[in-house]
Amino acid sequence: MEDTMEHTNVAEAIHSHHQEILDTFAGYVNAIVAGTQADPTGLVTFLKGDLLPHAQGEEAHLYPAIDHLVKKHGSATATMVIDHEYITRYIEEIERVVRTLSAANAEEKPALQATLQRLCLQLEAVLVPHLDKEERVYIPLLEKYMLASEQERILNGMHDAYDETSELQLDVRVIAPRERHELIFDTYAALGTGETFVLVNDHDPKPLYYQFSAEHPGEFTWDYLEKGPATWRVKIGRRETPSL
Repeated sequence: MEDTMEHTNVAEAIHSHHQEILDTFAGYVNAIVAGTQADPTGLVTFLKGDLLPHAQGEEAHLYPAIDHLVKKHGSATATMVIDHEYITRYIEEIERVVRTLSAANAEEKPALQATLQRLCLQLEAVLVPHLDKEERVYIPLLEKYMLASEQERILNGMHDAYDETSELQLDVRVIAPRERHELIFDTYAALGTGETFVLVNDHDPKPLYYQFSAEHPGEFTWDYLEKGPATWRVKIGRRETPSL
């Protein structure tokens, strides 16, 4: 019988097992964090009896096949980019909780602090192996097979990325709508000549542009960096005064 490439239930079976592992582990974690009906022995049994064999089976059978396919059809760094997506997501959540925590009352703070602690631990759990993978897999390849001048070019590009992201950002998505405009104009007022900040919003801040035009005609700059649909980013600056 000829072996053909066709739809099977293999991918669905693997996905289902992944979800089962995540759900089971989340149950243990939630119980331990809450301190209710925690079963540490059951946790260890699950980790050694299910999670570890799953990992070993992937390394022995799935990864060799995927490695061949990635060389032909995929990207060797795609999984690292997914790590970055999670890192970005955790940073955004941490920022949201920190902003909420600063305005919270005494009754609300313990739950928010617990959420912040958990988010930081989750970020650490992604960040530590992510950096270790870069150190153990990617950097040695860079040093062994790439010219020093090309390595320097890459490093300089990474440094430039730091300069691009070091700009002040004002994310008003977690701020009450009635408080946003005052905060934005206070941020603008604190700018020096030629300085800018990036406004992050959940909708097109066009009405804000008209207000700037009315109150600061010819004095500000307004450049869209991202136009939705979920996130809008605008670079707002104080225009340099023309020399006479």
